[in-house]
Amino acid sequence: MSSKQVIFERVQSALARHTIAHEEVSFENLILDTKEDLLEEYTHFQELNRSEVIHSTPQNLITEIKNALIAFESQKLLYATDLPCDLGQLEGAYETIPYDKPVEDFKEAIFQIDTAILKGVCGVANLGMVGVISSPASPRLTSLITLKCILLLEKTAIVRDLAQGLAILKAQQADRLPTNMLFIGGPSRTADIELKTVFGVHGPMAVRVILY
Repeated sequence: MSSKQVIFERVQSALARHTIAHEEVSFENLILDTKEDLLEEYTHFQELNRSEVIHSTPQNLITEIKNALIAFESQKLLYATDLPCDLGQLEGAYETIPYDKPVEDFKEAIFQIDTAILKGVCGVANLGMVGVISSPASPRLTSLITLKCILLLEKTAIVRDLAQGLAILKAQQADRLPTNMLFIGGPSRTADIELKTVFGVHGPMAVRVILY
């Protein structure tokens, strides 16, 4: 009998000679803080991502938008044209600019706009992110070009995880994928080699999410 066969036989008979005791082990993930209520979980992680989260209703959207503009000390507002409310109710208090033309047509003015507002497609509860897609009504620069950003999100559009959120974004256009999909997790931030965090490098430095 070769040494290889001897080793195999010993391995096969090992459990018969030396049984292994099995114990049921209960596992609790101490890192992932999940909550039963999706809205509570979403709010928790959005705030960890340094976003301001406001709980509102469809009827009070304009009021909360006004409050956000006051807090941001906004003057010029760039807005997507598919919002669930009429910004005409702002009563001329701000210069409102619809994003309804190519950026080349107002590229000199767009960098002078301080605040943008757009609607999110979905929210990802366990990451605290807002999912958005680019479209003619909400071009891709809407969430990136200004230093402050207001995101409107329906409470019923919040899902548990990234896979579910991605499926919702993909389903927004039946015949093809959206040209651009973004998951926004609070203000843009980066850190250098000394681990000094800087906000607003790649996008807004302040984000307020209004849930309705």
